[in-house]
Amino acid sequence: MSTAFHIFQNENNLVCKNQDIIYDGAFVFTNQRGVRKTALLMPPATPASWVSAYGSLTVSQIGKENPNGGINEKGLVVEQTTLWQTEYTAADERRAVAELQWIQYMLDTCTTVEEVLAAASTIRIDQSTSKLHYLVADSNGDSAVIEFLKGKMSFYKENFPRSIIANSSYQVAMKEIEAGKTDWSECDEYEKNSMERLLTVFSRIKGKLDQVDITDFAFEVLAAARRPDTVFSLVYDINRMAVHANTNRHPKTKTIHLADFNFSNRSPSKAVDLQILESDNVANQFVAYNTEFNYQAVSSFFRDPTLTSIFQWEVSEEMIQFLARYPESLISP
Repeated sequence: MSTAFHIFQNENNLVCKNQDIIYDGAFVFTNQRGVRKTALLMPPATPASWVSAYGSLTVSQIGKENPNGGINEKGLVVEQTTLWQTEYTAADERRAVAELQWIQYMLDTCTTVEEVLAAASTIRIDQSTSKLHYLVADSNGDSAVIEFLKGKMSFYKENFPRSIIANSSYQVAMKEIEAGKTDWSECDEYEKNSMERLLTVFSRIKGKLDQVDITDFAFEVLAAARRPDTVFSLVYDINRMAVHANTNRHPKTKTIHLADFNFSNRSPSKAVDLQILESDNVANQFVAYNTEFNYQAVSSFFRDPTLTSIFQWEVSEEMIQFLARYPESLISP
């Protein structure tokens, strides 16, 4: 399910995210600039190809190059939550990426919200397994929500003053909340819970945030919007180029500074298990990325007994190996 929102007040520029899911694996990866990539898609789709212009720090539950969200070295943040009404655009002449690699593509190639909106019209999403909408924000304080409804891309940048997403269509949800609606008992439990979380966030961030520790405040809002299945909470501090994180296993906040990493393609990518990351000497706990690390990330997701029982998927060992080794196909000049 999940909740994400943008705060831009009093020189503070934050994107905040609760990840809600019944699987609690979480991994952090650095991604190097100057790497040639081809999207991980099967025929007959024509995969997009690109070279990463910017390094990034991403959080993923299913392995490197398929992030749940992240921030790049220019301060662009891309996050997402589930939206069941999503209908991605139909196949056409454009090249394609999958719905999570869409996030990596934007972090690799864009610096601003306007660049993301332009790039989003040049590629399409194909072979998706999740229905998502996206929240993007940049170092200028701009933000936007991007949705795919009835086969068309829509974005909301100026119509509403706040970028907040849960699991309801943004435009409809914000109109209801700004009209003063507070009761969604007529809705099913899924929609009711989504709207209540949106209202919780909206109510807390709508005023001026004077004389507060903004990071503590952001985590207080995230705590108010938590669900029983919230696995981790993130606060991307764009101005300070840092990601603050806590998890269900270890609620003490850890801070990851992008300045602690070398994003040159001549330096190795780094990785860490977010669930075992301690709050002291954070950068030193990252290890050099390798396929074995990625295999553990991919296999722990697709072999999770609860997820397997719910989704009834049968993912072969060959496919898990293929997904784990995918980053090896990327070319660093």
